[in-house]
Amino acid sequence: MATRRARNGRSTVTASRRERERAQRREDILQAAREVFFQRGIHHATVDEVAEQAEVSKGTVYLYFDSKETILAHLLLEGLEQLVGDLESAFAPADSIAAPQRMRRLAMAYLKFFQEYPSHFHLMSAFDRGRFQEAIPADLYGQVLTRSLRGLEWLVRAVEQGRAEGALRAGDARQAASVMWAGLNGVLVLLNHPLRREMVASDVESLYTAMLDVLIEGLGVDEQADGPGGLAAAG
Repeated sequence: MATRRARNGRSTVTASRRERERAQRREDILQAAREVFFQRGIHHATVDEVAEQAEVSKGTVYLYFDSKETILAHLLLEGLEQLVGDLESAFAPADSIAAPQRMRRLAMAYLKFFQEYPSHFHLMSAFDRGRFQEAIPADLYGQVLTRSLRGLEWLVRAVEQGRAEGALRAGDARQAASVMWAGLNGVLVLLNHPLRREMVASDVESLYTAMLDVLIEGLGVDEQADGPGGLAAAG
């Protein structure tokens, strides 16, 4: 009996060690993919280059990830997790902040993400344009969609709060949030292109802030309306 327990104990330790080794190998491959894709560009980078950077065989990469697109999807999930966390912090659900101020805070959090995580932002844009939905497993695409919706939901909540406070005239909160996101994202995508940036002759922050002002006014936001705690509480 004691011998059997000892063998079972050794088997458990061995299985645990193998699981840790697999997790570490997977992370090593993802780290190599970050370096290769972000440096070479996701359309030019190859799985062969990822394998070389990770110092493993191409076959080993495919043991952990079905395709190049699957690797990209996992990197995208990382970026989305960071963005959603930033948006939650900007919304500050535990604080009493008027809706118009919350909307501006969310917008500026998105701009900050664009500035601090440009490679992940590029990946999001490429994912939108590409045929990734057809190239990755349905459950993985579902994770990407769910995490993306979590980010938009913070803006929807801010718009709903604005309607409840009488600071916003928009009838459909999700549509209003989508319009706001589309406008702000459009500025970032536009100025992410060197030629277009030269055409509009404006820096990102100036044009982004101008667009935010237009959207706030166009959505009928009354920034003088007092929500819970009033604007003064938003700081």
